[in-house]
Amino acid sequence: MLMNPLTGHDEVCTACAYCGWAVSFAKNTDDKITCARCGSTVKKQGKNAVAYVAAFSISAFMLFVPALLYPVLDISVSSLSSSATVLGSIRTLYEEGLGAVGFLVLLTSVIIPMSFLLSCFYISLAVLAGRKFPFFTAVLRLTNFFQEWHMADVFLVGILVSIVKLIDMSELTFDYGIYLLMFVCAFTAITEVYYDTLLFRLKAAVND
Repeated sequence: MLMNPLTGHDEVCTACAYCGWAVSFAKNTDDKITCARCGSTVKKQGKNAVAYVAAFSISAFMLFVPALLYPVLDISVSSLSSSATVLGSIRTLYEEGLGAVGFLVLLTSVIIPMSFLLSCFYISLAVLAGRKFPFFTAVLRLTNFFQEWHMADVFLVGILVSIVKLIDMSELTFDYGIYLLMFVCAFTAITEVYYDTLLFRLKAAVND
């Protein structure tokens, strides 16, 4: 949810996203702000948060590309062996007549997660540079949307479930791809821990 805080010279007043309680705090504070009524987080701790978002989002994005291309698993059954990549798995879904499923996997496990990471890096770079880059607010809104729908971690869980199912039927060997995916999911999770819409809007407003 993208909140619209009322900002003064030194103080911000906004509503709790969960109970609607009015919360006011110092505009340039880096402290974590919680709702006095329900205890939910109104603003995350801001110290070094923007730098962490920038670092982990671009790191995850750079690892995402090889994670898509490198084999995730090497499968051997009797004398037959095969390697599976993320993009190869999506292509197989299309070839098997499951185009809608393949598109859904591509959208939620590849396109939206990469877009989320790229938009996080864009807005954090703008704040670190002390400038409001073009389309800053629009990208901030898109970032909130992407945050709700990226599911690379769900895709990784699906792979692990498949491994459990196949481990007694064939010989499986982990390849570079699955380790890269684990790092991508870990770095994305850290990015989400430090990403906060209100914090970024306030940081951008201070730089104006």
